[in-house]
Amino acid sequence: MNFALSLLHLLSRQLPVYTRFLALLREEQATLAQAQPEALENCTAERGRLVATLEAQDQELRTLFANAKITFSAHAVTQLLTTLAEPQRSQLTQQWRQVLSLVGACNRQNAINSKIVDTRRKHTERVLRILMGQTTLAGSTYAADGRVQPGATSAELATV
Repeated sequence: MNFALSLLHLLSRQLPVYTRFLALLREEQATLAQAQPEALENCTAERGRLVATLEAQDQELRTLFANAKITFSAHAVTQLLTTLAEPQRSQLTQQWRQVLSLVGACNRQNAINSKIVDTRRKHTERVLRILMGQTTLAGSTYAADGRVQPGATSAELATV
């Protein structure tokens, strides 16, 4: 099998995996937004499987280029595609653009999900600090001179 056919075959296998990965990241966003830990656990398990598949396919791609003595990069692929004859050039160019588009969409969706996780983490940390009396907003214990003592623990107000 020649290089172009091997690349065409590999890209055609990558497209459905990236498409599913993007859909999964969108599902993950919904589970994060709705605080559904069970659904998130399922997403995480499938995400691990998909990442392993994508990493294996990426390694295949890099090996294909290494065997052809071509340094792999997005730019190198784009340049290489211009040297191919039709119909392979059109087919590969279309698939390569789809892969790049899906990778970009996955990166953007992953960034959104990361922001949701970070926002929830910060919110939880803030709530815990307030409940533990570790913020000036929650500080209701005062020193003898009237200053608020943030982080002060509960104390007995009276004994019986």
